[in-house]
Parts: sequence; structure tokens; C-alpha cells
Amino acid sequence: MRKFYPLLLLLLLIFSCKSETYLDIDDNNSTPESNFNFGNTVQRNFQGIVLDTDGNPVSGATVTIGTNTAQTNFKGFFIFKNAEVKENFALVKVTKSGFVDGSRVMVPTSGVNRVNIMMIPATTTASINSGATSTVSLPNGTKVKFDGSFKDASGNAYSGSVNVALYNLTSSNQYLTELMPGSLLATNSGGNARIMETFGMVHVQLTGSSGQKLQIANGHTAEMTVPIDASQTSMSPNIIPLWSYDENTGMWKEEGSATKIGNTYVGTVSHFSWWNCDAQFPQAILKVTVKNPAGLPMVNTKVSLKRSSQAYETYGMTDNLGTVSGIIPANETLVLKVYDVCNTVVYTSNVAPVTAGTTMVLPDITVTSTGNQYVIQGNLKTCANTDVTDGYVLLRPAAGTNYFQYTSVPVSSTGSFSFNVYSCTANPQFILEGYDYTNLQTSGEIPFTANLPVMNFNNLSVCNSVSEFISYKIDNQNVKYVLGSMYAQWSGLTPTSPNMPAKQLRINSTSPAGNSFFMIQNNMLGTPGSFTTDYTFEFSGGFFTPSTGNVAVQITNFGAVGAYIDFTVNGTYTDTNGNHTFTANGHVLRDL
Repeated sequence: MRKFYPLLLLLLLIFSCKSETYLDIDDNNSTPESNFNFGNTVQRNFQGIVLDTDGNPVSGATVTIGTNTAQTNFKGFFIFKNAEVKENFALVKVTKSGFVDGSRVMVPTSGVNRVNIMMIPATTTASINSGATSTVSLPNGTKVKFDGSFKDASGNAYSGSVNVALYNLTSSNQYLTELMPGSLLATNSGGNARIMETFGMVHVQLTGSSGQKLQIANGHTAEMTVPIDASQTSMSPNIIPLWSYDENTGMWKEEGSATKIGNTYVGTVSHFSWWNCDAQFPQAILKVTVKNPAGLPMVNTKVSLKRSSQAYETYGMTDNLGTVSGIIPANETLVLKVYDVCNTVVYTSNVAPVTAGTTMVLPDITVTSTGNQYVIQGNLKTCANTDVTDGYVLLRPAAGTNYFQYTSVPVSSTGSFSFNVYSCTANPQFILEGYDYTNLQTSGEIPFTANLPVMNFNNLSVCNSVSEFISYKIDNQNVKYVLGSMYAQWSGLTPTSPNMPAKQLRINSTSPAGNSFFMIQNNMLGTPGSFTTDYTFEFSGGFFTPSTGNVAVQITNFGAVGAYIDFTVNGTYTDTNGNHTFTANGHVLRDL
């Protein structure tokens, strides 16, 4: 069985350009405005992991929350600090060439929200030809029948071979929550917000002979057959609504219906991305906090819900405060379960019906885990033995261990920090590292074995110079620091296209504090110099190129592999919010 374990942090990033994926061609923009209560704009924190369908980390993926962008590191990890979202709605998008676009919708908590996303490879199932009726099938009975009419991104008729990537996501898939786009939040044809119960999903991607994105031609349809899971056959309705996923809004929208034929649903669709066969229910919001008997939060704990007649559970993960929020079916009695780190059910109760459109906050739940509990706490001190007032502490599993724990926490105004973690393994091994932003210092990695219930790291000295760093500032905002997780490459490869320069300096980095920095300097000659053209910058809070920016990039030191590259950036750039000043300084080791 595949293991879905979060993996290590602070490893080298694989560099990645601005997303090379393309948006679906979709002429159906008639999504009615939803009456869902999104709430006010707030700032929330997120950290997550991106894996493929085999459980391997996806590095170099672009993760977006609103206007904030970051790249996953070598182990698929990403983090955002103070991202602007809505009180009851946060949309996290993930893209990488070669994969189906991923996303997650959640009701964000005030803590550090946990996001797990699995990306589906965009693998060609079959190649068909335009102008002829064709059927593409999967072994489990999923089918799509095309009439042979297709169009390109400009709306022109397409003639030639068509590559079809077909994927069926069953309701029984143990990673349904991680694989599906968005959530089960939807807007029906009347504009009413709904929560759904899925009876199966299908994703179809169409590409032409040159890799261009295609769609069904205007005025034409395709017939889609979706198998019904055996455990849902007896309860599946004869007619069920069809829903398509809107990647812009992060919500499903009702578009037609499908008819039950045998153990399948059959319906017609006019465009492709994700389609879903779902029953719909009025929605409400539920919040609950899970604690241990000592009153400490149960972090990264699975909390599931289901209606009594529902075949499969849906679930969320608690944040660093032990809190989880989610959208639930209103007016229904629900069964709530809490799972510990060993995937053992440690709590079960019924949740009384919640009125549609309201938010219910349950009393705190106290559970006793079957795993081993550890409190890891302490405080950070500067070289001058004063409190670190602006920094964070990272805790991650040591290599080779298998448990569902990794996190970072900011220090308090007195430099203190505390982690409450569980492990199925006795005496687990961790690595701790503290960072001081003000002085750009680190404690270095501190491996240890948790052999006591409470592990104290009092007066931990953060007195080692950070080996690599990037600092940058936008307008009059505070300086942002990126510490660790750097990858710097100078490529002198033969160009593979007329637009690819022969010499490029690429620097890609992120940090557990949520700041990211990505730089390409084209036409590098391999010696220090100043450049005013052919650059790309992407960072937490912005993106610019020569067409939108006017900056000078000064390479003051250009070391060999294993030595340092030093650079400065000064100038202005323009985005949808207006004109901005931008400065940056970097001191990074050259990796290639």
C-alpha cells in the first residue's frame, strides 16, 4: 500500500519557471453568483505537501493563494505566511507541467492550516482522429464518446490527431480528498451554495498533435459514462446532477444531469476539465478543536464526518492549535470521528443537525491517542544572550522515520517556542533548527531523540551565520528574508529553441516562513557585471519581467561551483496594483 507521509523540509529546491501549464478552454462562463457566505478578507497561514499519485514529492510546483506564489521544495513542501483569503474560503492552486492542475478549497482557521495535495500525471490514454466518432475507455468502465468535432484555443476548427488523457476518481479512493480539485463545495443552477456527495469524478484533457490545448467544438457534445462504486449502487438516484469544476472560482457548478444505466451514470457534456456526479445538500460550516487530556492541541489530527446513509467519510486535518473547520451538509445528523497518528479511531460522536447557512462551533473534544506524545519546547537566544524576538523554529522528522509530523512555529516576543507532537514509534528522532531574522543567524540543525515526554531546549543559542540568504523589499513593506533551501545554477547548455538563451543564471529558493524568491538572469557571460534586460523575477507578493519592470541586476561576485554568488537588484516594476520599488540582495552557494 502506498504511504501518504509528509516528508522533510529545508532541502534544495529544484528550479522552476513561471507555470508552463495552460488554462482549460471553456466557453461556458455562465456560473451563477453563489450565495455562499465567504466572509471578510483575513490573513491566514498555510503549510502543505504536494505528492504524485505514487506518494512521491512533486518538487518545483507553483503554488498560489490569491496573489501569493511559492514553489515546492525538493520534498514537495510549501508554506505561506499571512496570505489574504476569506474567512470561510481559501483556494490553494498547484500547477506543474506534466500534471493535471491541482487545487484545494478549505475554511481556514486562525492557526497554521494544513494542505495535502496529490497531483495526477497528465498521461495520454489514447489518440483519436478528428472527423470520426471515437470512444476512449478505461478498464473500470469509464468511457467518453466523441463525435469528432474539436476546436483550438482561438476557437478555430481543429483537424488531426487528438491525444486524450482520461482519469476516473472513484468515491472509494482512499486519497479522494487529496486528489480531487477544490472541495465538495458547489453552486447549483439557482445560485445556491451546496455541499455534495460524490458518486464518481472524471477528468479529461485534450491536446493536439503539437501539444496545443483542445476542446469540444461549439454546438457539439460528448457522451460520458461514469461507473458507480459498488457500495453506492443501491443508494444511487436514477437521475443525478452533473457538475463541472471552475478553476477560477474553486467551486463546482451544476450543468445538466446524468442517468443511471445499470451500474453507471451516463450524461452528455459540452466541454472538458473535471466532471462530477453528485447528490446535493444545503450547506453549513462546522468548527471543532481537538485536545489531549492535558489540554494541549492535537496537531495534524484527522477529523472525519459522514451522514448515516453515506458510504464514505470526508475529513480535514487540525491546525497547530488543534482546530479544524469545514463545510458540512446542513439539516443532517452527522457521525464525527477523530483518528490519531496511528490511524486509530479514538473518538466517535453524533453531531446534531446544523441550520443551513450558519456556523456551528462544537465544544472542544478531548481524546487520548494510542501514539506516543512529546512536548518539545524551549527559547532562542542571540549571540548577545538576548531574546530572539523575530524568528521561527523548524521541527522535522529525521531521515528514515515514518510518522505524520512536521511543522514550524514563530517564536514569541520572548523567544519561546513549543511543539506538541505524536508518534507511533517510541523514542522518535527529530531535527530542530532555530532562526533569527534580525541578525540572520541560525542554531544549525540539532538532531535529537525524543526519549522523554517533555524535551527542553532552554536558551538555545542562535549564533551561526546563515550560509545562504536572500533579502528583498517591496515599497515600504518590511524586509523579507529567505533562509536556506537555495538552488543556484549557471547553465551553458545548447539552446533547444530560438528563444532560449545560451547562458542563464537561475536562483530558486523558499523558506519555512513563507517567503519565496525565483530569479532568472539571461545571457550571462560567466563574469560579474550589470544587466538591465533579459531577467525574470518571481517572489512572494509579485512577479515581473523586462516588459513590466525597470531594474538593474548587479552580479558582484560569481563563484565556481561550491563558491558564492552575490547579487543586488534595484529598480521598479508594475503590476495590477500599480507601480512598486524593488530592492534585493543575495548571497547563495552555486550548485551547478
